[in-house]
Amino acid sequence: MLKHLFALSLVCLLMVGCGDTGSLEVVSERDEKHFNRGQLKLSQQRYDEALGAFLKVIEKRREAPESHLEAGRLYQDYLGDPVAAIYHYRMYLEYQPASDEAPMVKQMVEEAKKDFARQLPGRPYDDDIDRLDLLEIIETVREENLELKRQLASATQRVAQLEGAEIRPPSFSGSTNAGQTNTRTPGQNTRPSSQSTTYRPPSTTSRPSTNTAPVAASSGRTYTVKSGDTLSRISTEVYGNSARWQDIFNANRDVLPNPNALRVGQVLKIPAE
Repeated sequence: MLKHLFALSLVCLLMVGCGDTGSLEVVSERDEKHFNRGQLKLSQQRYDEALGAFLKVIEKRREAPESHLEAGRLYQDYLGDPVAAIYHYRMYLEYQPASDEAPMVKQMVEEAKKDFARQLPGRPYDDDIDRLDLLEIIETVREENLELKRQLASATQRVAQLEGAEIRPPSFSGSTNAGQTNTRTPGQNTRPSSQSTTYRPPSTTSRPSTNTAPVAASSGRTYTVKSGDTLSRISTEVYGNSARWQDIFNANRDVLPNPNALRVGQVLKIPAE
């Protein structure tokens, strides 16, 4: 009977030992094969392989403060990644806040912050580097960005709701379609008529300027176009300056479709001075 109980107990122990969770509880972290492998690779200065071994321990165990500490040292001292080093140092402090090495690890966190600041372009924090807590700054900025994204999403939803409920006032359609109101409601005919009267004077005022030249051309004076003549040259010859070429052109619109249509031998009317 005792032999059967002993055998049953042995089988239970073997089953616990074979399970991953059981091995995590029974085997100490420093006795883990991956931890020992990490120490060996570290002594051989094979830092990437050592880091991989310590990370394997962290992956397998619920708590692995010693592996976090070794990984932090590798990241800071050999791999040039102070941000990752800070993460692993803080994980160590979370699991071992009252250990004898905790004060040293806290100092290592500060040194890693300085290393990170020195990697920034221009090294802007050299004069005040001891007061930095860059991870807290990054976390604050991240939270602010998340809040801004939430506000933007809320504002976008509000705008969509307002656009869906938008109603155009009738006065807008009347003002934009003024030409169509004459056929819809007789009461609105006064506004288009006032607009039409206000737009007519510019068209009438632009024409008298073209009609003044024929009136002034009643002096009977003429000029025969010569080779090389232009309206400006004719104005200079007739009036002593070239500024009245427009008057000559206006007086001869019946024979000049444009100011450059002069022909040698052509007779032009010259307006009175």
